[in-house]
Amino acid sequence: LFDDIKESDKMDHMLRSVVEYQQASRLPLIFQEDYENGVGLPGMTTFPRGMSLGATNDKTLAYEYGKGIAIESRSVGVNWVLSPVADVNLNPFNPVTNTRSVSDDPEKVIRLLKQQIHGLQNNGVAATIKHFPGDGVDYRDQHLLTTSNSLSMSDWYKCHGKVFKELIKSGVACIMPGHITLPAYQKEKINGFYPPANLSKELLTNLLKHDLGFKGVIVSDAMVMGGFRGYYNSTIEGEIQSFVAGVDMMLWPSYEFMDSIEARIIRGEISMKRLDDA
Repeated sequence: LFDDIKESDKMDHMLRSVVEYQQASRLPLIFQEDYENGVGLPGMTTFPRGMSLGATNDKTLAYEYGKGIAIESRSVGVNWVLSPVADVNLNPFNPVTNTRSVSDDPEKVIRLLKQQIHGLQNNGVAATIKHFPGDGVDYRDQHLLTTSNSLSMSDWYKCHGKVFKELIKSGVACIMPGHITLPAYQKEKINGFYPPANLSKELLTNLLKHDLGFKGVIVSDAMVMGGFRGYYNSTIEGEIQSFVAGVDMMLWPSYEFMDSIEARIIRGEISMKRLDDA
C-alpha cells in the first residue's frame, strides 16, 4: 500500500485508499491490519511491546492500550486488528515471542489481555489472539520453518490452553493459528511430519472449535511464511487444505484461491457445510 509513498503522505494515502475501496464495493468492506503496537502512521501513537505491558501488571492500562489502538485504527478506516499476542513466553530465546508476549505467567496473560481485548472491541475494532496452539516454547522462528509446542497435554491445558480458553470465554472475535505443531495432541501426519496448526483439522476443528468451543473467526498466519510451505506440491493446494482444516480467512493467499475453492465446492470436493461454517 505504501510503496514509493513519502512518509509525510502516508496518512492521506491510507485514508484516500480506504474511501476508494469502500466506494468501489457494493458491500461494506472490513479493513484489517496488524497494528500490534499501534497504527504506525505519522501522528499516531507508538505503543511499547507486550512485555512492557506485562511489566506494568496494570489492568486499567491494558484496557487503555486496547482502546487507544482501536480509536486510532478506526480513524484510518481499520476495524479489525491481528493482535494481541497471547503466547506464553516460556523460552526467552524464542525470536517471535520474546518481547511481544505479555508474560511467562498464563494468569497474568489472561488478566491483562482480557482488558486489552475489551478495550479494542468495546471501541469498534475486532481483536485477534495469536498464535494457536501457542508459540513461545520452541527456540526457532515459524517465519522460517514449522515450529513445535512440545508441552504435554496436561501442561498445555494449564498454560496455553488455559489462556486461549479464558480469552475465548471473554468474547475475543478472532484467533490466528501459527505454523506450529502440538505433537502431544496430533496423530495425523503429512509425509511423515505433523502439520502446523494452519493445516491441521485436528488442532483447528477438533481442539479449537470443538474442545475449546471457539465460535469466532479463524484467520491464518501468512501463507508466505516458511513454516507453512512444503507440505503440499503447490502453494494453492496448501491454501485449499488449510481451508478444509478449519481456517476461515486467509492472510495473503494466492490470487487463484477463491476460484479454486469455488470450483471444488461446485464439484462436491469441499462441503457447503465447511463454507457455511467459514
